[in-house]
Amino acid sequence: MNPAATGPRPRVPAEVLAAFGRPPGRALMLGHVHPDGDVLGTLLALGMALEDAGWAVLYGGPHPVPESLAFLPGAERYRRLEQVDGRFDLAVLTDCPDPGRTEGLIDGARRAAPVIVNVDHHPDNHRYGSVNWVDPTAAATGEMVYALIVALDLPVKPGIATNLFTAIHMDTGSFRYSNVTPATFRIAADLVAAGAEPAFVSTQLYERRTPDALAELGRVLARVRVSEDGRIAWLALPAGFVREAFVEAEDLVNYPRSIGTVKVAALLREQGTGSVKVSLRAKGAVDVNRIAARFGGGGHANAAGCVLGGTLEAAEAQVLAAIRQALPR
Repeated sequence: MNPAATGPRPRVPAEVLAAFGRPPGRALMLGHVHPDGDVLGTLLALGMALEDAGWAVLYGGPHPVPESLAFLPGAERYRRLEQVDGRFDLAVLTDCPDPGRTEGLIDGARRAAPVIVNVDHHPDNHRYGSVNWVDPTAAATGEMVYALIVALDLPVKPGIATNLFTAIHMDTGSFRYSNVTPATFRIAADLVAAGAEPAFVSTQLYERRTPDALAELGRVLARVRVSEDGRIAWLALPAGFVREAFVEAEDLVNYPRSIGTVKVAALLREQGTGSVKVSLRAKGAVDVNRIAARFGGGGHANAAGCVLGGTLEAAEAQVLAAIRQALPR
């Protein structure tokens, strides 16, 4: 019995357990573009647990680990992959609802591995794996991966616990989002008992700014705009306005969301390639997943995103119009 397994957890389907119940071989932990704490924490945790069971694991994706998440145990082993080389017995993707976010690496994974396991909690997941475990009732994919490790009777060592605690912490907006349940806190408590240190994780995520970063944050926040009725706040950033490393280290969309009257917040980032990346956050009055879906994106009811073609000004007008249309009268 795993000593960390004390509280209720998501139920792991039999086909998922069967995928990992085969004799140890080679496993690919495949991430999506611009990996965040949700995907890195879950991939690293599951891979490390499999290694304890005798698996050889390769970690990687289309983009490298951002400096802000380099503290995650095992992050130094996560590689930027241009293609999938070699043969694998298993390929795993976590917290990745759209296989397109692998920038084509999913195709190489399908050729390299007979089994693709897709573990996610996004309701709009494309169910692209040969084995799909999609549970929208889970507040974070980290909850599901924790349940899987426990069900496989693998030890939750301190490094694994730190990765999963970080994944859950970030996927729930520091336990602030409405999808958080009692089970979320029970699992977090189990992870702390297994060696995760909440103070360490919070310090690494939020208290490593440089003086220059504070000045940069001030310039960014000066661009926040609020609608006349106070229900919408947004932040539009032209290409090159701030460093990419700064954006990766700051959860910028939550600043406009923090305004008391705001129901929906948006961050629009011009990519410099004729496209605009949009992040949407809500407080329960609007399902921003539906807004994102209108533009080919997706996510959750309170947190979603999409990419629009065209100029920043055009994207801003389109997104604001869609938000206004979605707000209750």
